[in-house]
Amino acid sequence: MSNTVDDKDNDISSEDNSQDDLCDRITLQELPIEIFLHICSFLDASTLVHRLGMTCKQFYNILHDDSLWKARISRVWPNSRFPILPPDENDKLFWKLSCVAVERQSYLWRNVETFDNFSLEDGHYGTVDGLLLMDSGQICISSGRDRSLICWRLKSAEHEEKIRMHQSFGHDGWIRDITLMHNKLYSCSWDQRVIEWGLSNVDINFVNKIELFRDKTSALLCIASNPELNLLATGSFTKTISVLDPRKQSPLVNEYQAHQGPVLKVKMNSQYIVSASEDKRITIWDQRAQKILKKIMISKESFPMSMFMYKDTVYIGDSAANIHILDIHKEFDIIRTYETEHTKGITGIHVTPGSILTSSLDSTVRISSPTDPPRQFTILQSRHGDIAGIEYQNEVLAVCGDSAIQIWRPTTEHAC
Repeated sequence: MSNTVDDKDNDISSEDNSQDDLCDRITLQELPIEIFLHICSFLDASTLVHRLGMTCKQFYNILHDDSLWKARISRVWPNSRFPILPPDENDKLFWKLSCVAVERQSYLWRNVETFDNFSLEDGHYGTVDGLLLMDSGQICISSGRDRSLICWRLKSAEHEEKIRMHQSFGHDGWIRDITLMHNKLYSCSWDQRVIEWGLSNVDINFVNKIELFRDKTSALLCIASNPELNLLATGSFTKTISVLDPRKQSPLVNEYQAHQGPVLKVKMNSQYIVSASEDKRITIWDQRAQKILKKIMISKESFPMSMFMYKDTVYIGDSAANIHILDIHKEFDIIRTYETEHTKGITGIHVTPGSILTSSLDSTVRISSPTDPPRQFTILQSRHGDIAGIEYQNEVLAVCGDSAIQIWRPTTEHAC
């Protein structure tokens, strides 16, 4: 009996000691801020922003300090200014979310050897000029000089087929470019037509044809879309830009001569149409004023080959492997020009908050930091010769070349 009483006393004593131990422990919230931040330095920015910073108001306030994120970015890209152009002062999340993007992109492309890397072949013959990614990078749409459009569904699990594809024909000439608007695909061709296609699963179905015939030399070379205004803009070999509303019975709503040479690239937003030409100039069309706002010569020695609009900035890749940066808020002035390590012209450019991706006729893709100056940190080699274009979505990279598309994407363990 006495042993039973002693056992109970010991149990009570143990419980008391356990309670005392719990009282003596220091929680994360009670740590000095210097130690808390030191612990944070071992965690990635995404964990801090999307998890730890959401657990309590105290952590949120500590991690809301912009100086913390600026310091982390400078550790990733020392001796470089980030961003290239000053950020919007009203964007309170800029530094925090930029740090997440910078760390993520740096991690991904420095571990590119772990990526899935495969080619989409046995579809096109001849150069593939048009390329789109959609459905979070699970669907790739390509167009080529064989006059065909192909929709490729990439496998999303190991047990699935690697690729499912559907091929469509409708043009009588090379399909030079494609764009997507309201789940409709639009293609432009040397046959001087814009064709509207419906997308269903992996099927591409003909919907409508817009004729823009002028003469035998008026090939359409590029196309862009703006869903807000429901407008298309297409550039031609004969120096003109045609603005189209595909909803109308007579879809041509505007047309203007933008250049003194073939229009190679066109981009648009709700306010401006920006076009690039072999005449070495960039032309800005004001959609509200319905007039040419400005013409800019990017260089006396080279002409623009690729273009990308990101927020209020236009990035131009040229035939001499340079990148030119235009600031929309400064009347499209060229704010920066950088030499790259490409050895031939830049055929594609894509900018994210954490990286600048460029493709070239030298058969490489080069990944650089979005800093002043950009710092190259990864080179990818194409298996299909000269690269004609580039697409990037949801960490999936696609490049097109001779009769094929090459894909890089993170493996499951490295995916978001």
